[in-house]
Amino acid sequence: MIIDITGIELIPGNGGKDCPGNGENGNECCCDECNYMCCCFELRGKHDCRECVHTQCPRNENYALKLEKIEKLMEQMKNSEI
Repeated sequence: MIIDITGIELIPGNGGKDCPGNGENGNECCCDECNYMCCCFELRGKHDCRECVHTQCPRNENYALKLEKIEKLMEQMKNSEI
């Protein structure tokens, strides 16, 4: 889950239609300060979601794989292997 400094959950992609921070429905518009705004433009296709490194993004298609890699790296760091 990605939370804006205003406390609004951000859901990048789909042209911003699904994001509570898009300024609709009485919520404040967070787009101008959103680090993930580029994900809302149609110029960025599904390819970018497959390559996304933000594990908390709900559209990240590789979340489980990346979480596994992060856990493995954390374990290696803990054991001073890296």
